[in-house]
Amino acid sequence: MSSPERLAYWYLRLNGFLTIENFVVHDDMTANQRTDADILAVRFGNRSENLTKPMVDDQRVIDSSHFCNVVIAEIKSTDCALNGPWTNQRDRNVERVLSAVGVVPANLLYDAACAIYKSGRFEMDGVMIRLMAFGDVRSRITPEVEQVTFDEMIGFIWERFREYNLQKKSIGNWAPDGREMRQLCPSPNTSLDDFRTAVRRLFGLRPEPPNRDVLL
Repeated sequence: MSSPERLAYWYLRLNGFLTIENFVVHDDMTANQRTDADILAVRFGNRSENLTKPMVDDQRVIDSSHFCNVVIAEIKSTDCALNGPWTNQRDRNVERVLSAVGVVPANLLYDAACAIYKSGRFEMDGVMIRLMAFGDVRSRITPEVEQVTFDEMIGFIWERFREYNLQKKSIGNWAPDGREMRQLCPSPNTSLDDFRTAVRRLFGLRPEPPNRDVLL
């Protein structure tokens, strides 16, 4: 069995993001770990996979109006949520992440971090940086960041495997959980319900999400 974090990883990867899992934020002066981002992901605006029939990525997560799209992803097995380190401005963890990534100049780190703490995003000269929350059900989050549910991820992955069945068969170098997930959709005739049930089991999710969606 894999983990919910890995399902989010495959969703981002299939949308053209370059990813780092468990991105650790270290303290400036001690050996302590301040926090970690479940996934740090970057996608570039000219991304296009398959020259003959370009793959259509998921509008829920891509940002086509900026050349560099940076996502700090928080993944929960239940409701979408952000950990305290990403909402407590005094801890300055967002500034540390931005500094480590290197996409924001030093003189703009404070302004960028303030914007992310306030609204969950910062835009600058072709760059978009966003906090995003992934989980089984949407919830009320401050700041009001974009949220993607596991069933939405599964629906996108199912469609990608069906639409590009041949192109996504040569996966010998994928990690075991990715290969197993691919085998759960062996043909374009595989039903979404069957795929969804099997993928939720593979990544350690409950058979069904909670019967609520409080973000309306």
